[in-house]
Amino acid sequence: MDKALKVVLAFFLILNKPSAQITINNLDDLWKIALAQNPNQKVYNLKREQLGYDYNTSQSFYYPQAAASFNGQDNLIQSVTPLPGIIFNKPGTVYLQFGKHYTYNTGLTLSKDLFDWQALLQSKIAKENSKLNNVQQEAYVQTLKTQLGQYYYTALVAKASREIAEKDWLLADSIYGAIKNKFNQGLTDASAVNQAEINRNNIRQNSLQSEQLYNQAIANIKILGGIPASSSIVLINPVVYDQSTNLRLGNDKTLVPFMNSITISDLQHKVQQASFLPKLMATGYFGFQQFQNNLEMSFAKNAWTDYQYIGLGLNWPLFTGFANSNKLKGISIQKKVAEQNYNAAMEQSNINDSLLISNYSICSNMTTTSERSFNLYGKNLELSLQKFREGLISIDVYLKTFQDYLAAENMYLSNLSNLCLTKAAIEARQ
Repeated sequence: MDKALKVVLAFFLILNKPSAQITINNLDDLWKIALAQNPNQKVYNLKREQLGYDYNTSQSFYYPQAAASFNGQDNLIQSVTPLPGIIFNKPGTVYLQFGKHYTYNTGLTLSKDLFDWQALLQSKIAKENSKLNNVQQEAYVQTLKTQLGQYYYTALVAKASREIAEKDWLLADSIYGAIKNKFNQGLTDASAVNQAEINRNNIRQNSLQSEQLYNQAIANIKILGGIPASSSIVLINPVVYDQSTNLRLGNDKTLVPFMNSITISDLQHKVQQASFLPKLMATGYFGFQQFQNNLEMSFAKNAWTDYQYIGLGLNWPLFTGFANSNKLKGISIQKKVAEQNYNAAMEQSNINDSLLISNYSICSNMTTTSERSFNLYGKNLELSLQKFREGLISIDVYLKTFQDYLAAENMYLSNLSNLCLTKAAIEARQ
């Protein structure tokens, strides 16, 4: 019985195991987590390792190639050699067969490329591919930081919105109770009660929307940050922003891969040009031969004879059916396409950078102005509440003031959200 109870208790503890909690104090903390755990970052790191091996493979032409071989040959019909018959005291020509019926060869073949520009350039392309992967990763890091910053600030704004909505709910609920009492006393009509109820519903709806936005932002942070679904995230910092208009915008790392693509296209063009050049190769063979009349092999002393040679091979393509020339023209256009893509991307980046700085300045001013208005509406709401309780203003006037306050609150939170999204894009470039 005790054993069964322990098993049930252990199973219950496993099911109710507390999830890990990750506390994020600022955006830098979140970036550090993502750079270490983001799935795409891991893929880039693996690809860097793979490209390193590819580069090492491309340098194999610097070293000689060696291969051991063994083969046996059955000369089914041996070739004949015509000789003058007078040598054998016979008239005319005599056809004789030389050699043994079975031939065995074993040895070591060495070969080395002496002149191969294509292999040299292909090695450079392999190295550039490794560099391209690195700059693509840096470009992705910039995009990753931007997305994380946007979700981070979205979560903070949503969190602040929920906190404000909780205060608004308490106020709206108390006003609803006061108006309901007046309605029960016959001092007001049902429309005022309905409007007070509508205000409560609007506040509850805003709170639920903020909660939904917060949960979505946290979910995206987990995905991009490589954070397990079972982990809970706690954001410490409140939403803060400065009014600085002199922000430093770093270089756009998404442009660098375009430059590397141009370099690779140029090398590919040179590789194709090198296809018109000759290739020179040295070959050496060091082995042994054995000849037999019967299907047998001997390992006795002097059964094998030395067989060695060295040679040079020259291969120069003179005509390939215009394949090389047409391919060269195609690669030339490919290089122009890469240059055009880079120029277009650079121009677009310059426009976006100018717009980004301009939007930050505008959003900062709009946020500051709407925050002041929101605070003023809050003070007016407090004053209107006092006047309402003292009977100096009607219910309709107070409810109108409350609705203006909610509208100012939504405007301020919307501007704050836009400012934070713009700020995230700038911070990712610093």
